[in-house]
Amino acid sequence: MEGSESPPPARGARPLERIWNELLPDALRIARFAAVIPISKTHLVAEDPNNPPISGAGESLSKLMVRMMGRFDYQSAIICWDLHPSWNADGNYCRWDETVALYRGLVASELPPPWRNSAATRLEELLSRPTPNQRQTLPALQRHGVLPLCMEPKFESLLVQDESAARRALGIHGRRVPSWPTSGWADPKELQPDRRILDSAVRAVRRLRPSVRGIAGVRQSWEHNKDGWGEFLLRRMLGDEEARQCILQHPICRRLAEIGLASS
Repeated sequence: MEGSESPPPARGARPLERIWNELLPDALRIARFAAVIPISKTHLVAEDPNNPPISGAGESLSKLMVRMMGRFDYQSAIICWDLHPSWNADGNYCRWDETVALYRGLVASELPPPWRNSAATRLEELLSRPTPNQRQTLPALQRHGVLPLCMEPKFESLLVQDESAARRALGIHGRRVPSWPTSGWADPKELQPDRRILDSAVRAVRRLRPSVRGIAGVRQSWEHNKDGWGEFLLRRMLGDEEARQCILQHPICRRLAEIGLASS
């Protein structure tokens, strides 16, 4: 899953683990994962030999997968990443192209042969479609198989669908908040919901005096603790019946449910 294990949480499970292995699976009623392994977009960039090298793109996704096989006894994988990378969030990207590139990279990788063969079969099926959305059946997660979840534009689009829901989650419903972001909410053309909306929203709330009591357990700013704030907002929104329905109907959740149900 694209995310980070830092900074360490004050208590309890890691935020990334909470998001992907508790909150979303339980809300969608799908099986939890055996392990949640943080990745970055640079792992996918390094997987594609056609991409020019960028700073930080050292280990490829497949090399990370092989390394993690020594720690976790996993037999299949779901790869979740943001379509729009932080270094070019407004660029022109295509979820289909990235998915095809992922499988091409896995086929040419150093993964064990059964994994490469499974990726080749999946790639052949994708390329045989007349159009990307013309599939015959739901993709099933099988032994040595990989299924993609490319989040468009990125995970945080889940959290900015409803400004009122975000205000309730942050404990500021009905309260005047100076410097609160008023544009971009529920805008499908907004490609940087994290930087342009949530970062500003968290900054504004943290500056309030008297302080908002409900956010005391989340350390640091959005910039330095995206997963922590993401876990907090998602948890609060899933506990809000109106916001919960909005969250579960988002394309990211629908795709995760589809993958989870197909693999269970």
